[in-house]
Amino acid sequence: MRTKKTIFTLLVVVATQTLLAQDKYDNYSFFKLYVVNDNDEILLVKWDDQWEIAGSRYNDPISVKKHLDQMATDMGISIKDPKLCGVYTQRWKDSPYLTLMQYYQATYDGGDLKIPDDCTDIKWFSYKDALKVIPYENMITMMQKIKKHPGKIIGAAFERYKDANNKTQFITLEDWYLLN
Repeated sequence: MRTKKTIFTLLVVVATQTLLAQDKYDNYSFFKLYVVNDNDEILLVKWDDQWEIAGSRYNDPISVKKHLDQMATDMGISIKDPKLCGVYTQRWKDSPYLTLMQYYQATYDGGDLKIPDDCTDIKWFSYKDALKVIPYENMITMMQKIKKHPGKIIGAAFERYKDANNKTQFITLEDWYLLN
């Protein structure tokens, strides 16, 4: 009888854990590759009619280094010395899914610019001009924090939503802070 109770209890625990495990959400990482050349220019891509730092969802079974190298190759360039410089979470308003945004800064090491498949343009911008053309406040602030705190890793948390004009806006959940 005791064996039956033990087996029954074990089955209940396994079934409960299986049901609870199904409540997990598909969180994922998204990489931004902040490339700077010898002229202190920033490489931006035009995606969805907006200039921004090149990005890519990271969900392939490859190393971080290989993913960053692939992002660079997609832009026709090679990079050196990639360093993690920012990490923050964001989610769309009323969504349970989180995105872990990871910013990596790297130095341009050569190559000819090539427009990535999902973009319409690619171009070097002075730091000042890049800040003017990027429409995303959190991306601009991240660039400013990276410049102000070289070698540091910047953190924050945001919620995203579309305003009445269909522009992406951000609500700060955790203000910018240094992680190291």
